[in-house]
Amino acid sequence: MSRNFLIDSFQSTKDGSKCGINPMSKKSKTFWNKLFVILAMALLTWELRADSFELNGEYTDLFKAVRRGKLEELEPLVESFIAQGKNISDALNEPYPSGLRTHKQNLLHEACKWDRLEIIEYLISKGLDVNAKDELGLTPLMIAVSTKHRYYNKDSNSVTTSSISSEKIRYLLLKGADPLAKSKSGMTLLHYAAYRGLDWFVEDLIAAKMDPNASDQNGWTPLHSATSGGHKNTVEILIRKGGNPKVKSEKGYTLIHIAAGHTATVVPI
Repeated sequence: MSRNFLIDSFQSTKDGSKCGINPMSKKSKTFWNKLFVILAMALLTWELRADSFELNGEYTDLFKAVRRGKLEELEPLVESFIAQGKNISDALNEPYPSGLRTHKQNLLHEACKWDRLEIIEYLISKGLDVNAKDELGLTPLMIAVSTKHRYYNKDSNSVTTSSISSEKIRYLLLKGADPLAKSKSGMTLLHYAAYRGLDWFVEDLIAAKMDPNASDQNGWTPLHSATSGGHKNTVEILIRKGGNPKVKSEKGYTLIHIAAGHTATVVPI
């Protein structure tokens, strides 16, 4: 947008104290026409997206109830499936409607993402697969380990970030979640735990014989993840437990490269 156009479009009013839009300007008309087209396209896109939410209204309602953590909303929906004679396990394991960038995650993934332990317990009791994978190969346990949550406090007008729930992680493991599962990119639980600085879980996983030098398809190890997350204690734990501090990724990145911007994670090696 040129400086002349701005001058042409915004003219002083008679008293010279305010600026207004000159709708008679040719360039201004062109601008508004283009803006109208952009807004119309945006509205159409939103409507199509809204339609995609309603491709299967029942499933959409299920996901909304899970996201809000409203068991009192979820239970009647589940009972309606049972009343219709549907296989409840199949129905609840149905992935989220495609096209919504959810990577075909099911209700249990969603409950783990939003830290809804009561919902997690309920869904597993109804037969949801605790090791179901989305299209990226992520299990509910991987989602639980890797996702933090932000909450808005109206009273203090502030946003707080929650810690990752150890209770949720332990419950999933108790119910049979596979701690050795890998994503399609080769990421392990140790990668995710290291990135989030979950020291207690990092130590538990290594004690359970998980390889501290396991690498994904990019040559990224848990040490890379911990360094990227800026977690000095986690880095020290991994090195103490056998992690190789001189490891390089497929692109040749060392821990020192990754630590740029996270100087606190640079430890004597």
